[in-house]
Amino acid sequence: MPLGRLLLLLELVGMVASFTLDAGCSVHIGMLTRSTKSLYQGLAAQMAIHHIQTQNTALVTLPEGTVMCGSVTGDLRDTLGLPSEGIRAALDWGGTVDVIVGASKSSVSGPTSLAAQINSVPVVSYASTSAALSDKVNFPMFHRTVPPDAIAASVMARMCAEFNFTRVGVLYLTDSYGSGYANDFTTAGASLGVDVVTSSKFTPGDAASIKTAVKAMADSGIRVVICIAFPADLQDILDAAEENDLVRSQGVSWITPDGILDPEATFAATSRDPAKARLQLAGWLSVFAQPLVGAAKLAFEVQGAAYRELNSSNVYGTPHAVIGETWTEFDAFSSFAYDAVWLAAISASKVKSEGTPGGGTAVSDAMKAAQFTATSGVVKLLDNGDRSDVGLEFAITNWQQLTPGGPLSVVVVGKWNSLVGFKWASEPVWPGGAAGWDSMPRGISLCPPGSQFDFTLNMCLECPAGTQSTGLSCLPCVPGRVAPDSGMVKCVPCAGGYADREGMSVCTPCPELSEIPAGSLAESPSECSCIPGAYLTSPNPNADPSSLKNTTAEGNATSLVDAAWSPTCK
Repeated sequence: MPLGRLLLLLELVGMVASFTLDAGCSVHIGMLTRSTKSLYQGLAAQMAIHHIQTQNTALVTLPEGTVMCGSVTGDLRDTLGLPSEGIRAALDWGGTVDVIVGASKSSVSGPTSLAAQINSVPVVSYASTSAALSDKVNFPMFHRTVPPDAIAASVMARMCAEFNFTRVGVLYLTDSYGSGYANDFTTAGASLGVDVVTSSKFTPGDAASIKTAVKAMADSGIRVVICIAFPADLQDILDAAEENDLVRSQGVSWITPDGILDPEATFAATSRDPAKARLQLAGWLSVFAQPLVGAAKLAFEVQGAAYRELNSSNVYGTPHAVIGETWTEFDAFSSFAYDAVWLAAISASKVKSEGTPGGGTAVSDAMKAAQFTATSGVVKLLDNGDRSDVGLEFAITNWQQLTPGGPLSVVVVGKWNSLVGFKWASEPVWPGGAAGWDSMPRGISLCPPGSQFDFTLNMCLECPAGTQSTGLSCLPCVPGRVAPDSGMVKCVPCAGGYADREGMSVCTPCPELSEIPAGSLAESPSECSCIPGAYLTSPNPNADPSSLKNTTAEGNATSLVDAAWSPTCK
């Protein structure tokens, strides 16, 4: 069907009112987005207000008997991603708004909700996913149409278990989003047999902190990195990962949540070295809630095009028509923003139309009792204000260069929902260039410490004596250390004696009447010292006289260092 005809059809369907109006009440909604992230979410929120005002229900299905106040208006403000701006807006609005829709970042929504609580104004966010915001003691008036990190992290942990990525590291930024997601993933992983071997945090914008955190990842030996970050820190992360051989390497996998949805537009294209950045990011996997697929996506885009053509307003000074000139597509958060405005309007209208006492608390209760279908699926909140996972769909995407040297494309390789679990659609490309499920690095997740993956037997095997392993490969002990047993995680110093070769399992004892203190990293017999009361019969002829020590009154040295020579003591 031609786009123009489909647009007309959708407009006609949308003009059929599925709610009645109560001219005796009005609802005013405060809306917070951030221009530094995207104008699309602000546009989606404005479009929802327009659709309510024009009774366009093309994108929603409401319960029979829904009543909407005759006047529903909205005021859009820019937080710039700063908590102070969210607080300022909440205090400026005071009690003049019935609900605040926003903000985007968890670190902004939390303080904004506390400020709004002064005037008993509920907040419903479309993008803040931090677990901390589920705490109703601290945030009793906070709600969200986006699923919380607990759900998203659980899906990511399920995917790791599905891939047998059972030993992973978590690299995360130290804000409420990063630390919350890290905790949620660790908890979910523990119940699914996915062990977080190491967890390293970094301070956003601090290159030294990022370098230290990434090095800790590399030092732990993990080969699967759960990276919880935003594009602003990606350059420093990639620089540190390159130094530690953690990117562009087969056998290493990176997985990220919704902090980086479009790696090409938000980072690679404008990075210091776009070609290198694309190679470093190719093969990464991402897991995030993705409501806009298929017919729902097309319908949302069609309605968005019609709204932009009206050019009736602007988003932070940018006219809708200008936004349309460089339009790509609505993101998932735009969908959650659109639905959040409808939820706010439906709930506040119900309280005001029915004259329910309680003000903002009553509106909060109405939001948790509401249920309708919109662009993100069935909109239903839990008793704590979190979005229910019923009907939600998560996308598993793979960042690929579809043409050599070309830009990164976000390719959906699978989906997950609570009803059917995972459903895979296409084959991924792995870091380093290997493609397809058969090319999945089978030992990528690390075997248990003290073992390595045997590609012939397709299982983990204990490392032999004389070697050590953190779970990736069996490495021979260096001179000075031994591994007396199989399955050792780390080689140990000799308990007396010396180890003068790689891969030794037993220390060689010192000659008669000589010894090496237990725990010393002795690499040759020349490090053996005569025991108290004994002395060397002759010094090492190759030794520097300055290295002589413990000489007797007759001038005979009792120990000599750093020479391939064996002492004789008497």
